[in-house]
Amino acid sequence: MKKASIVQINSETPALNGVTMQGEEGQFVYVEEVSELSTAKHYEVISETGTIDTKGFVVINNIPVSEEGRPSFEERFRNRAGLVDGEPGFQAIRILRPVSDDTYAIMTIWDDEESFQKWQTSKSYENAHKKRGTSQALPTTIFPRPSFVTTFKVG
Repeated sequence: MKKASIVQINSETPALNGVTMQGEEGQFVYVEEVSELSTAKHYEVISETGTIDTKGFVVINNIPVSEEGRPSFEERFRNRAGLVDGEPGFQAIRILRPVSDDTYAIMTIWDDEESFQKWQTSKSYENAHKKRGTSQALPTTIFPRPSFVTTFKVG
């Protein structure tokens, strides 16, 4: 299985071959390999679509999932409709399984923030999330804590 790391960097961090992302909480690099740096968080890429560019806007939905909830959570993403993939400004998506904690990272990359915001108000977004809050949704008991979103500018 493909490995990935998100590494928090500073001026003393050695150069990494990846996508540099600037956000409110600092500067990070996403690499599709295992980084040995102490500030790296490690993942397995369980699903991917598209190519990550060196410019754009990254949105990471950080979703804590209980151990017993992992199979159904991953199954839901493996069978996703892929509606976001055809949206204007969409570049890529990576579904990242955490190696050492319980928080998955659903990373989407866009040409710009405006493209992401347009998708959030689109019929495609509505359809992709139509099960949320219904009996067809994943049980809320598999989520030990609320999810949170982080955003970054690239390039």
